[in-house]
Amino acid sequence: MVEPVIPAADRITAEAVVVEQHRAVVPATTWLVDAAKAAARGGRALQVRTPADSRLTFPLELLLRDGLGDWVAGDRDGFRGFPLAWNGLRFVRDGDAPDSPAPVPGSGDLEVRIVTADPPRAGASVETAMRALTGSPPLGWGVAEPVTQPWSTDDLADHFRQRAPRPVNVVVAGDGVIGRLRVSQVDGAVVEDVELSGPAAGTVARAGIEALAAEAARTARLVVVGAHPGRRAGLRSPGVAAALPYGVLFGPELVAKNGVAHAHRAPAAWVQLLGSGPHTAVWCRFDGDPAPPYEQFAALLHHFGED
Repeated sequence: MVEPVIPAADRITAEAVVVEQHRAVVPATTWLVDAAKAAARGGRALQVRTPADSRLTFPLELLLRDGLGDWVAGDRDGFRGFPLAWNGLRFVRDGDAPDSPAPVPGSGDLEVRIVTADPPRAGASVETAMRALTGSPPLGWGVAEPVTQPWSTDDLADHFRQRAPRPVNVVVAGDGVIGRLRVSQVDGAVVEDVELSGPAAGTVARAGIEALAAEAARTARLVVVGAHPGRRAGLRSPGVAAALPYGVLFGPELVAKNGVAHAHRAPAAWVQLLGSGPHTAVWCRFDGDPAPPYEQFAALLHHFGED
């Protein structure tokens, strides 16, 4: 069997493509993006191995997550903290993760996800989020890090159109914000899924988040806002828990499925209807409730049939 040629790979087996990165900060470079694509084509996992104290950029974190890849930070899983060992084909779990201190709500980077069907223009949800959270438009985009193209919705539209109907991912960047925009076609609709990290959660006023919810309510299907205690300035440290959700918006499509009264009974600490008639969305916040945010989030997803 002829092994694939993957320039970034240090080791290729039947199950994994292993890339060694001996640096303090590891971004989603063109070489790593290409390695992830090659690994997926061959049915292999991409495993990025770094020193124990390295950090990953948010776009690389998403690249590994979506490709079912792994971050090998020293001898541990960088995302979940448990020890890893080489079994001859790949790094595998070799024990339990140590107990982690409880995350501090509101610490680390703000984390935002917006899912929109048939947006008015390419990248519209990216613009909505960045203007609400930073007061500035996006700065650029690219197929890898660092981004190389100045922000242009026309150029983005051309990039996506040339590659349709395949799903397309691009890195997007703004003032203190980094993330990924994914465009795909689902049941005949163009779906934009943007995930952003930053600014620091403690620097964003509640008014900015409320403005984001109000603006996104017009077009979004789903908006999730949280804070990740293990990510600062868009860089993920090893072994820290996942993001803590702060609020979620369910768009008009999901509200219409069961009616406005059902939406108003959403099991959250704070519930607000946005819009009117067939354009009604519901914004739910988790602050002010003794129940853990994850429990409230799970209950909301179940309430709207999204679990």
